[in-house]
Amino acid sequence: MSEQSFGNFQNVELEKVIEAVAKISGHNFVVDPRVKGKVTLIAPEGMNPQELYQTLLSILNVHGYVAVESGGVTKIVPANLAKDQLSYRNYKETSEDWVTEVLDVQHVEATKLVAVLRPLVAREGHLVGLAESNRLIITDTVANIRRIKSVLRKVDIDNYGQFEVIQVEHAPAEDLAKTLKGLIPKNKGGTDVTISFDERSNRIILTGDEQKRIMLRALLAELDVPMASEGRVQVIYLRYAKAADLVPVLQKISSNQSLAQAAVANDTPADVAPAAPADNGVGESKSAAPATSANPLTLANQKQLKEQISIEADERMNALVISAPTPILTALKEVIRQLDIRRAQVLIEAIFVEISEDRAANLGVEWGALGDKGAGLINFSGTLPTILGNIGNPLAQVGALSTGANFAVGDYDSNSGWGALLQALHSDSASNILATPSLLTLDNEEAEILVGREVPFQTGSYTSTTTSVSNPFSTIERKNVGLSLVVKPQINEGDEIYLEIDQEVSDVLPKGEAVDIQTTKRQIKTRVIVGDGNVVVLGGLINEKETQVDSKVPGLGDIPGLGALFSSTKNTREKVNLMVFLRPVIVRDNLKSDFYSQQKYKYINEQQQRLLDQPQKSWVTPGLRPKLPDYQQWQNNTPEKNPQNIPLKSDQNRAQQVSAPTPVAEDKVETADEIKAQSAYEAYEAIANGDY
Repeated sequence: MSEQSFGNFQNVELEKVIEAVAKISGHNFVVDPRVKGKVTLIAPEGMNPQELYQTLLSILNVHGYVAVESGGVTKIVPANLAKDQLSYRNYKETSEDWVTEVLDVQHVEATKLVAVLRPLVAREGHLVGLAESNRLIITDTVANIRRIKSVLRKVDIDNYGQFEVIQVEHAPAEDLAKTLKGLIPKNKGGTDVTISFDERSNRIILTGDEQKRIMLRALLAELDVPMASEGRVQVIYLRYAKAADLVPVLQKISSNQSLAQAAVANDTPADVAPAAPADNGVGESKSAAPATSANPLTLANQKQLKEQISIEADERMNALVISAPTPILTALKEVIRQLDIRRAQVLIEAIFVEISEDRAANLGVEWGALGDKGAGLINFSGTLPTILGNIGNPLAQVGALSTGANFAVGDYDSNSGWGALLQALHSDSASNILATPSLLTLDNEEAEILVGREVPFQTGSYTSTTTSVSNPFSTIERKNVGLSLVVKPQINEGDEIYLEIDQEVSDVLPKGEAVDIQTTKRQIKTRVIVGDGNVVVLGGLINEKETQVDSKVPGLGDIPGLGALFSSTKNTREKVNLMVFLRPVIVRDNLKSDFYSQQKYKYINEQQQRLLDQPQKSWVTPGLRPKLPDYQQWQNNTPEKNPQNIPLKSDQNRAQQVSAPTPVAEDKVETADEIKAQSAYEAYEAIANGDY
């Protein structure tokens, strides 16, 4: 039968049609003997082999037969026997074949879906669910399987919207969560139920199918029971706080009466604790009522609980070792979490300067150049006393600084203003800068700096007399004399800093008629609040100095009697006002700390460079002065060697530690000064490297 005459079949045996399709399409058919019937087919001419094959499949489907491909052969069998002949294979979505496919189910139990999807399967098809692998095996036509898969995607969804939180009373939630996960079988329904925990609140969270959650809740109630010897030991490593400082706080919290009552009610043995929880018959337990005023904590329970709680500090590891019942341990861990945080620091820059009384009277004029910034004054007759009069445009004269003034607060640019203030004081011939210290301390921690000396003071004298010898002796106590500053900052809301200041300047008087050493002492103790980066000025500590200057003609002035004619004595009295400038700056992170450290380092580096640029009269090391390396090189541990680029003559071992010498022309002769410079620099290098 030719392809052209294929389109006209009138009441022809089905076998004849199958034979014709086999010749044209090239398929090999095995026909079941039960396949019988007559077919009438009207089709257009010119159909290709694939179209003929699809037409045959439709004819078979109409007559209750199916074509099953297996091993390169197409079997034609009754539809009710198709499931016994099919095997899984890949197929095109446009195919009308009967196929067997395995479908993965993600969120729902496969066995539950069988009842839902079975009405969609053809009468001759087959559907089964595998509980172990949570899969569906389906035998049906390609088109029907496609429809079933579409329905499956809409049915196979998660149930994450359903959850409940269960408070665990007697055990760590983490341990119970692991136990529950191990007890339930590997999830038949994929992730239809999940178990998670919150360590901070010691709770378990169940998410998913309601029936599974009911089962897990009942199981959890059976596991969460008090144990006669319950107690946990845990080591907690601290990041910022000191372990020894936290121990007293935690011990006081653990002895809290209400917390202790809860621990006894939930965590102590049955012989001393309240009645054990009673099962209500549905998997939930009800604990006995906690101790209240009607059920006070007995002395026996207090003693037992005290024995169960132990809080120790390991200073070597900066860790806390805590042994306590679970409720108390959970509460203590939350307190530790909130206390173990990084604390801010405060950088306090100070200038101690002595200003003559005459100069101080004019400071009100020079310190008026503050622009439109405000100032707060205490016991000052004029505006804010700062030494910024030479910065910017001078203003009209204002009242002079009162010599009895003791305090002022100002606000100006925190970065450029401080350096300008220091420079103004440094260039003033009538002022004497005593010190410019910087202190960096933690928030609410005291810091102290002392610049001075220890002076021996006689506190008593005794004489030990024996039969023949008298042995006098004195007792001595050494005290610090000089300049000291004690500051305790506390950072308040809005970046304001509360400062407790104790500043003292003491000195030893020239020995006069007094038997023992006499000292002068100028001290300020105060508490102030100042903004971040603003300046606090403390002043008014006046000291009167008397000096005597003797002038005489050499030789003639020493003649007894007549020497007075060739000599003169001048007595001067001068009053100096001690001013203290403080600028606190909040340092919250390493970036800001590094910035201020770099500023200080660069300041020293620039001062040394100024000395290097000045001519040096020293004949020991002409043209050479030690200088700090560049900050970036110092940070990278690559300090610049030989900053003056002086040719060096080093041995082989030293060549690896210093820069290579500058090439010298062959006809150049080194002078005596160059040789001396080389030797001096090599000696400095040896000292710096610790060779001496």
